[in-house]
Amino acid sequence: MDIYNIVRQKIIELVTKRYKKVDQKTLNLITCEQPKNLKFGDLSTNVLMVLKKQNSEDLNDTKIYIINELKSISLFEEVSYIKPGFINFIMKKEVWYKVLCEIIKDINYGFKDLGLNRNVNLEFISANPTGPLHVGHLRGAVFGDVLARLMKKTGYTVCKEYYVNDLGNQIENLYETVKFHFENFNNNSKKKLSEEMYFGEYLKDIAKELINEKININDIKTVKEEIIYKVLNLIKRDLDNLGIIFDNFVSEKDIHDQGLLEEVLAKLNKKNLIYQGVLEKPKGKIDKNWKAEKQLIFKSTNFGDNSDRAIKKNNGEWTYFASDIAYHHNKISRGFDYIINIWGADHAGYVKRVKASLEALGYDRIRFDVKLCQIVNLLENNKSVKMSKRSGNFILINDILKKVDKDIVRFFMLIRKNDAHLDFDIKKCLDESKENPIFYIQYAIARINSLNNHFKKKKLYFSGFNEKSFNKLNSNEINLIKVLSLWPKVIESSVIFKEPHRVVYYLIDLAGAFHNYWSKGNLDSSMRVINESDIELTESRLTILNSLSKVIRSGLDVLAIKPMEKM
Repeated sequence: MDIYNIVRQKIIELVTKRYKKVDQKTLNLITCEQPKNLKFGDLSTNVLMVLKKQNSEDLNDTKIYIINELKSISLFEEVSYIKPGFINFIMKKEVWYKVLCEIIKDINYGFKDLGLNRNVNLEFISANPTGPLHVGHLRGAVFGDVLARLMKKTGYTVCKEYYVNDLGNQIENLYETVKFHFENFNNNSKKKLSEEMYFGEYLKDIAKELINEKININDIKTVKEEIIYKVLNLIKRDLDNLGIIFDNFVSEKDIHDQGLLEEVLAKLNKKNLIYQGVLEKPKGKIDKNWKAEKQLIFKSTNFGDNSDRAIKKNNGEWTYFASDIAYHHNKISRGFDYIINIWGADHAGYVKRVKASLEALGYDRIRFDVKLCQIVNLLENNKSVKMSKRSGNFILINDILKKVDKDIVRFFMLIRKNDAHLDFDIKKCLDESKENPIFYIQYAIARINSLNNHFKKKKLYFSGFNEKSFNKLNSNEINLIKVLSLWPKVIESSVIFKEPHRVVYYLIDLAGAFHNYWSKGNLDSSMRVINESDIELTESRLTILNSLSKVIRSGLDVLAIKPMEKM
């Protein structure tokens, strides 16, 4: 029973009845929320404020009309107007009884079919196969995995995909690095790596494996394939340790070998969207390798991009962007009608150009969304740890997971909105106090379990939860149900806006509401959950708390975090 959506739909029905020409854009702005302070009511709508912006006429008659119509609905105890333009509602107590009954009965409480089996390609991480994953990949990894879980639970068919950039200079440098170690071992030499090579002990290990496997180091094609295979296995190991399994890995080299770049070039050429020319020098940054030379260029500005984009260099090499166009064309040709990419914030400039290419190819009806993740700032001893993959100074995900349980890591990667900077402090993650939110959430489950065990030890028996026993509850307990009623709204908004951090925020609030309620029993014996002289009241209280535990478990399941039954 999503009461927020029920009330909102009723309000929209009243608005469309009174304003025949109201457009969908205006209706979408109408909200029905729980006020931050419950003294103002249980629900609040901004409908009058929305209508005021769209209409110059006096809305007093509309206000009276909406309030009177809503008062006639059996859901509400009271409907009132609050300046500057809110209508607030106090729900009848029986509404909260119905909400609680639904939570008890519905094993999938909170999850609607939002996707209607829509076919989603969700690409995330896609780190270059030049080494194991490091802490810089953590945030996008967890963000993408939890978003996929949310979407799967709400009716989408989701393919989690990893794009393997197995072409380009980084692969050449990777090969040269392994070859360098290979020859060092064979010749018992101690030469130093050159500046463009990759540092890292794992590359020495790969070189040793190639020696043991008697691989011809000068068979460049075979060696590159072997190196990429071995590095991908390291990446898959890290992902497995983090609890992430991809459905598909797509090779950039395969995209090239299948002739997909030539295919999209022909399509764009046919539409007269390709020309040969010289682009202006990039502004705001110094590129020592930049030269004013003729290239094949895509008319990206025709579709809202800031500038046209090169797709083929003067020397015949394809640009990275050309590969991107072909890869997205490949996604759509595989039947996906909804594409979501999780990129680092440093890729923000690529969003417009990829959107432009999809529109140019005639895919403007395909939904395309990009979520950008800001960097993770790793803190040790209150100091930021600087990292460089090229120099070998980086903290591996595997190193983090040796210190911090994967469930804790997953939680803290969502403690901030994806586009906000995130400090990851290992010491704070391991803190076992209410200052650590994941500990506080898990402690709520453990406390509720202890209440159930205590009830059983007392050999007390339930007579059956019903509306009569429910009516014994006070406002403190009803307020817990009000927080539980938000769960469907949290799930829906997390999926619509692709913001899984909302689940984490909600779980923190829900656990806080529980612990606040628990503490009241320490101050007032009548507020203690188990009251042996009133089994009906005890049953109602435990019913609410077990429902609360159920929702917390549901939230942790979304995050792929195992609940702790005792602490």
